[in-house]
Amino acid sequence: MPRREFDNSHSDRGDRGDRGDRGDRGQRSDGPRSMDRRTPTKVSEQALTLREGNASYSAIARRLSLRRAVDAHQAFIRAVNARTGDEQALLVANEQARLDLLETRIRERDAADPEKIQRRVEAVSKLRAALP
Repeated sequence: MPRREFDNSHSDRGDRGDRGDRGDRGQRSDGPRSMDRRTPTKVSEQALTLREGNASYSAIARRLSLRRAVDAHQAFIRAVNARTGDEQALLVANEQARLDLLETRIRERDAADPEKIQRRVEAVSKLRAALP
């Protein structure tokens, strides 16, 4: 996305009104990244649902307005850990299958760059290690 440049020639901000000198540029606490109305459990359940629909962690983070894919992964792991027995075993098996597929794609796509393969496969191994 191109950067917009401003020359300050258009000062239509006028008086700061009730914002005072906070300097927060009018940001509100109920913005898309706010957790005020979303409990960690609800976010985890949503992450689980999206991941079971084969969404990437990056896509889950964007969809749930999380800061990073790692946050989406942690939410998913929390939801899996909240399950027991056969349900948890099924979720783990599904995730293992997704990670197997990801590793295969990495090895095929990056075949010409062994260092890149190693780095990415190690990252997949870390995702596997987080599973219960």
